[in-house]
Amino acid sequence: MTTLYAKIVMIVKRIFTGKIILYAILAFLFVLTVMAYTTYDNNRNEIIDQQHQHLLTISRSTCRSLEIYVGEKVDCLKILALNDRFAFAMKNENRLALQSYFCAYLEAQKEDVRRVYEINKAGKIVYQHPEPTTPSFSNSYAVLSKDIERVLAEKSTYIGRAKKDEDGQYVINIFEPVFYDREFIGVIVGAVSLNMMYEKLVKPVKAGKEGYAMVKDRDGIILMHPAEDQIGIDVIATRKERHPDFEFHELESLIEQQFANEEGTTIYHSYWWTDKKPQKTKKLNAFSRAYIGEEFWIVAMALSYNELEGPIRQHLVKIVQVAFVIILIISVAIFIILKIQKNKEALEVETKYLKELNATTEELRKKDLQLQHSQKLQALGTLTGGIAHEFNNLLTPILGYTEILKKSVAIDSKDYEYINEIYDASRKAKNIIEQILVFSRLDRNTTKYEPIQVSLLVEETLNLIRPTLTSNIKISYEDSSDGSCIMANQVQIHQVLLNLYNNAFHAMKDAEGVLKVTLSTVKRNEAPENYTSASETEEYVQITVSDSGYGMSAEAVTRIFEPFFTTKGLGEGTGLGLFVVQGIVRNHKGLITVESVVDKGSTFKVYFPKVQGTPSVAEEEKIEFKKLKGLKPVLMVDDNPKVLKVMKKGLENFGLEVLAETNSVEALNIFKQDPSRFEVVITDQAMPDLRGVELAERLKKLNPRVKIILVTGYADEKVAEYMKRMIIDYYLNKPVIGKQMAKAVCDVLEKDY
Repeated sequence: MTTLYAKIVMIVKRIFTGKIILYAILAFLFVLTVMAYTTYDNNRNEIIDQQHQHLLTISRSTCRSLEIYVGEKVDCLKILALNDRFAFAMKNENRLALQSYFCAYLEAQKEDVRRVYEINKAGKIVYQHPEPTTPSFSNSYAVLSKDIERVLAEKSTYIGRAKKDEDGQYVINIFEPVFYDREFIGVIVGAVSLNMMYEKLVKPVKAGKEGYAMVKDRDGIILMHPAEDQIGIDVIATRKERHPDFEFHELESLIEQQFANEEGTTIYHSYWWTDKKPQKTKKLNAFSRAYIGEEFWIVAMALSYNELEGPIRQHLVKIVQVAFVIILIISVAIFIILKIQKNKEALEVETKYLKELNATTEELRKKDLQLQHSQKLQALGTLTGGIAHEFNNLLTPILGYTEILKKSVAIDSKDYEYINEIYDASRKAKNIIEQILVFSRLDRNTTKYEPIQVSLLVEETLNLIRPTLTSNIKISYEDSSDGSCIMANQVQIHQVLLNLYNNAFHAMKDAEGVLKVTLSTVKRNEAPENYTSASETEEYVQITVSDSGYGMSAEAVTRIFEPFFTTKGLGEGTGLGLFVVQGIVRNHKGLITVESVVDKGSTFKVYFPKVQGTPSVAEEEKIEFKKLKGLKPVLMVDDNPKVLKVMKKGLENFGLEVLAETNSVEALNIFKQDPSRFEVVITDQAMPDLRGVELAERLKKLNPRVKIILVTGYADEKVAEYMKRMIIDYYLNKPVIGKQMAKAVCDVLEKDY
């Protein structure tokens, strides 16, 4: 009985084990099938992505070819317009000479340009070549009238929109003004054939067996297409009229995408419009924009999806075959391994998931805090920057007029003393504004550094803070730096020191204490190793500021430089002081460290690389202004009349003729009338209509040799970028005086010598 029972148990186990193996094999077969299909799907997507990128590259290349082609036609027409003999013939209405020039131009352009028009300065078409079959120009004028009005008003090169000409052919008209001895005498127009453009640049582009390239304008009108009956129609509306039973939903989505984006790719269902009986099919599409004058064309490449599907499916069959063989070989081994590892892996997966979840949660918390800090800093920066800008506009007239008054009053008079007091107070106010800009971080790209003697700056700041300290706090100062210099911005280092003094004062204000400031030089091996390892400097200037106050905990020390962290009471601190200090020190390639013991005090050490140099000469030194003699008039632009008035007077005191203008657009128009009239233009940055950098860019296009001096409340990233591109030659921070502007004019003129 027992033996029978044992056999039954063994049979049951075998059956059970066999089922498990069968289920495992089936499961692995399913998994491997899924993996095979996933591999196929990934491979298909990769091929499609590669093909999309290939089509997009072709589209971009075609766009660039179209832009270059049109640019060449503009240049050719400009060469004709700039020919003095041609202009003379046009001025004197010498039809024989003009016909000769037009024939030569059209022969050089072959069939690219269909027709050339001559338009007088009254806007009337007086001649066209080849001449029309009928003597009337009414059809030509109907096509060109709106564009003619614009060119007569602006008197500059203009590329019109694609239109049908008198013969029903699509062209783009290039308008080029003609001047003779600076006198505007008319316009010549070249009608560039879109058909020839298509034959040369677009038609040769192929995408597979059935694919092609097409071009449409910003209104959806097809300009170039392999099927002639598609040219000139609306890509959606006309096709709906012709084929009311067709489905256009996906095509409409594609067109919306093309109008909304510079370039892109997609897969959609549409029709091959080159077929006699178009059938719905799946396509790949890539598009990009070609900018022709003020308009843009959309160049789209279409490829049949079926051309990619065949090879991909063959690859899928091979994958399945290989997968089937593999599963037969390893099914037993996998079953055994899975049985052993099942519980272990489940535990590891769960542990890993929990760790990742915790890490993700912590990362999200940190990112949220960083975002809040960033938003607060941005708001504060915008506020302080705006305040600084307004104060600079107020200080400009004060400094400007006091400078003028100082020159007109005897130095030994009482009035000169009063004026000089106003001047000094205004300069101090200017320094305060610079500190505000440091706080707002609006001048981080354009901060000027110069050698400064640290001991003089430390002594100056100690003298400033000494009257504000209470009687219970003593100051101890030791200097063993031997007049060492660092490369720095004086205003910013001034702010660093005052911030450290202020923190020390708050730590000791409720009890007696000593504010100890030590200035010394240290060798490379005496500075922190993590700082000197990235530096090649052999000596450093060390500024030590210590107090005997209440100190900080170890946790507070690790967070002391974080934004909005403070150990002060509610309403006593913003938590931004040391954060800004650390940023300034880093910008000076320096290092700041802190040591603190609770109830004993804190010590801050600041390290700066020592430089061999001489402190900068004071701004009041004498400057030679010989180069200003005989200079052409200076064009000055500022939307604030009061600021403009004092700046104009300040510069006129140095013998310069100044043309002042409060409207940037009007200043541009004045410059256009004679771009060589001015050698130097001084412009404000923050103006309505055209900002300073935008005005500078347009002026440089009209006369690349003109020198642009930008006057700004603060120099932001855009100003720095334009200086690198040499669109701006010099910039001055408000408030400015005549002497600064005169020196700036001298400096920019020296670049040409």
